[in-house]
Amino acid sequence: MGADYTSGDLARATGNTVRTIRFYEEEGLLEPAEVSDGGHRRYTDNDLERLKLIGDLRELGMSLCEIRDVLALRKGCSCVAEFADRLEHSLSAHVAEAQRRIERLDRVRREIERTISLVHSHIETPDGSVRPCDLSCGPDAPKMLRVLAPQDARCALHGSAEDHQLPKPVPVATAPAGDGQGWALEAAGRTRQ
Repeated sequence: MGADYTSGDLARATGNTVRTIRFYEEEGLLEPAEVSDGGHRRYTDNDLERLKLIGDLRELGMSLCEIRDVLALRKGCSCVAEFADRLEHSLSAHVAEAQRRIERLDRVRREIERTISLVHSHIETPDGSVRPCDLSCGPDAPKMLRVLAPQDARCALHGSAEDHQLPKPVPVATAPAGDGQGWALEAAGRTRQ
């Protein structure tokens, strides 16, 4: 098997950078098949597949240490059963975590699609009165809209800015003397009888 690939070839084939490939070499995850006297590295098809596997395992959330262990699983195995046990022990927890990530990503994808659909459905209103905050006020508004376009004081669904102003509390320093109930009534906008 010929060493037909340069570091640049591997980088282009896998979406990595040459610097990342060199880093993997320094970490002992990848080794060039040939290094010329001038320091030019050459790689084989197997090296390319190994680099792709490293990328897949990184995507799975594995640390470099864990990847190094996975790549060394075969060393010292006396039979296929031992290899299978090592493989399952190393990867089963990561498979479960990958499933949880897939479910979370699918939930986020559905929310994004629902948010985009809701926003698009309100773009062409007859009077152009719908604002982003109006979309976030509905009872079933997606969380994304509630965060990105929160209700403001001028929301068309909740009245004018004046409707949202709360009465200002009377500062404690200016509260009338007495039994304290008079102050509470004044703060509530009522007077004592």
